[in-house]
Amino acid sequence: MKRIALVALFLAGPAALAGEPPAPVPQPASAQALSPQVCEAIIRTTPRELWKVWSTPEGFKKLGVAKVEMDLRPGGLIRSHYSPEGVLGDEGTIENEVLAFEPERMLAIRVRKPPKGFPFPEAWKRTWSVVTLTDLGDGTTHVRLAGLGYDQSEESTKMREFFEQGNAWTLRRLAKEFDASAPAPAGPAHAPAPLAPITIETTLSRPRAEVWRLLSTSAGWKEFFGVETSIEPRPGGKWEIYFNMAAPAGERGSEGCRVLSVLPGEMLSYDWNAPPKFAHARARRTWVVLMLDEVAPALTRVRLVHDGFAAQAAEHADHRAEWEQVRAYFAAAWPKVLGALKANGEARPPGE
Repeated sequence: MKRIALVALFLAGPAALAGEPPAPVPQPASAQALSPQVCEAIIRTTPRELWKVWSTPEGFKKLGVAKVEMDLRPGGLIRSHYSPEGVLGDEGTIENEVLAFEPERMLAIRVRKPPKGFPFPEAWKRTWSVVTLTDLGDGTTHVRLAGLGYDQSEESTKMREFFEQGNAWTLRRLAKEFDASAPAPAGPAHAPAPLAPITIETTLSRPRAEVWRLLSTSAGWKEFFGVETSIEPRPGGKWEIYFNMAAPAGERGSEGCRVLSVLPGEMLSYDWNAPPKFAHARARRTWVVLMLDEVAPALTRVRLVHDGFAAQAAEHADHRAEWEQVRAYFAAAWPKVLGALKANGEARPPGE
């Protein structure tokens, strides 16, 4: 897929026809909003110099585009093109609307028109992006790229993964622009294949100890997801989640899966199997890592990473298509699990 690093940064908000004000796009009732997709870095320059990247056409080119036209005001457009032969306004042009900004500190934008062929035709319409710059006082700046408006729909989940890698690539490129000793960005700007790790985050307004209890105990899984389990939170212990107790033994869920590693209150990793409908993959294992970060005393960020698809496909090349299907299945399933976790956490006052 052609690199679209800048789109990773600025795919945002409801689309609108040229010359018409953007209208809100209703979210499906089943699509619950997820936490922002965040990428951060410390860049060796001042906020004043970094602000030029987002506020001037020449600076904007440091993000990888070939042509830029900028009208920096609320409601103004930033039009860009990756191809030196492209013409601003043609089908390859990316148009972003400026929502708000504070010079040298913040820029918020949303997409008005993606380039032709963008692979997520609906999900971008409900998202927007915020760039924040924080002066660290030593000639360096903390840069935070936040993509908001993602939900649990399959397309939105895939687009979130696509931009998670793309935004990280963009920040590595930006770091190199200001520090010759910084590592150059490697690999493609975006997840190039349907076998990349699945990464999902959510934030709960609950203490980390309570979130840990929900995720690491049978009682917790019963409480937030309504399933029976057999969990032993120790290396080698059982990690069996039974999604269908009416199914025959061995086909109820993650029978045979084991805990790989534990750091109480902070990290839990376990191997994982595919649903019974994937006959080849069912007998093999991928793995999941859950990480909990205490953002504040009663605010916990949960990060889930599901990996191993590419390794299995490489080892069993004749079953690659099945492993792609398995990954797609879990890319849609894990947001539902974290969505249920967040719903449970937000439904009750902390401490209850």
